[in-house]
Amino acid sequence: MKGTKMGLLDGVLGAVLNSRGGGGGQQDLMGNLVGGLIQQAGGVGGLLDMLRKGGLGQQADSWQSTGQNLPVDGGDLMKVLGGMMGGAQAQQGGAGGGDLGGLLGQVLGGAAPGHPAGGSIGDVLAQAGVGQDQLGGLLAQVLPGVLDGMTPSGQVPEQHSNDMMQNVLGSVLKGALGGNKGGLFG
Repeated sequence: MKGTKMGLLDGVLGAVLNSRGGGGGQQDLMGNLVGGLIQQAGGVGGLLDMLRKGGLGQQADSWQSTGQNLPVDGGDLMKVLGGMMGGAQAQQGGAGGGDLGGLLGQVLGGAAPGHPAGGSIGDVLAQAGVGQDQLGGLLAQVLPGVLDGMTPSGQVPEQHSNDMMQNVLGSVLKGALGGNKGGLFG
């Protein structure tokens, strides 16, 4: 069953990102990254649980609930995601790519379509025009909205439809990153 969920997320992410056309940069990266985080964590519930265990319980609870989403510090989010699932596994790429590690590194290490599987994390970020120092801020803007949207009525559905994932990712990315303009940092 887990393989089916991963295949579904891969397919949905591909459809969302391919529908944007070229030049998405930050949107493509964030779509891949958020979808990859959900996939690697075993689904939305798994990612929420990982965030709770990493010390972001209040934020994760607010993103799942029907109330207002609590903000999260990009640095805190990077520490939790960088430390999850074996922080040393993604120590690749030397300077600029070796300190993300963990879940974040696993996802960035090979999640972006069109990027060579052997490319470093720093290369993936550079091709999207995002610095490591900016990544936490981008994730802090996007991840709460996606997790909120994927937990309607405060419940984590057992399965997410293609339409749900596509609509949530598309809406959150467009709102947070400003469509095709320069994004949060442009």
